[in-house]
Amino acid sequence: MIKISFGLLSLILFLFASCQSQLKTEEEVYSYIQDESHGALAIHEFNGIKISMSYIPKKLISKSNVLSGDLKYFRLIYQNRGKDMLSSIDQNMYSVLLNRLSFRLGEYLSVYYGGKQKELSDYQFSPLYGVTNSTEVLVAIDLEKISGKNIFTFNLKDIGLGLSEYDFNFKISDLEKLDKLTEKLKINE
Repeated sequence: MIKISFGLLSLILFLFASCQSQLKTEEEVYSYIQDESHGALAIHEFNGIKISMSYIPKKLISKSNVLSGDLKYFRLIYQNRGKDMLSSIDQNMYSVLLNRLSFRLGEYLSVYYGGKQKELSDYQFSPLYGVTNSTEVLVAIDLEKISGKNIFTFNLKDIGLGLSEYDFNFKISDLEKLDKLTEKLKINE
């Protein structure tokens, strides 16, 4: 009886440990990211406008081979009542926000490491004109500039939606853990 119980317990522990050893599909990765407790996602919401920032593992970036280097990539997402933010605002604000997201985001989004402000390495906004349910901007930062710091913060100022200033905090150890969990991920081309 003791041998059976010990064997069963060993099997359960092995299965549990192996589940966290690697994420095997893109769906598992996205599900992992959407769980805020894993540290790859930060969300703020006010008056129906939801702003989130999430880390994109290296493995998912490299599948497109569009971006390279030793940068860390994040997705800044705006939604207005579950819809694409740009398609749900009035015409007068549309061109202003489009311009700010496309060309001037560096004036509104910055990164802080150990109390020091750093500029974004790069960002890219490609408007999808309501095809998706969110407005997304791809943001890149160079973590080599933070040497020795484990926590960094994105600070987002209002781009013209009448929102507060928001901080999105991330731990490098959480991001490295996600990169490690996705090392053997097979990407569907």
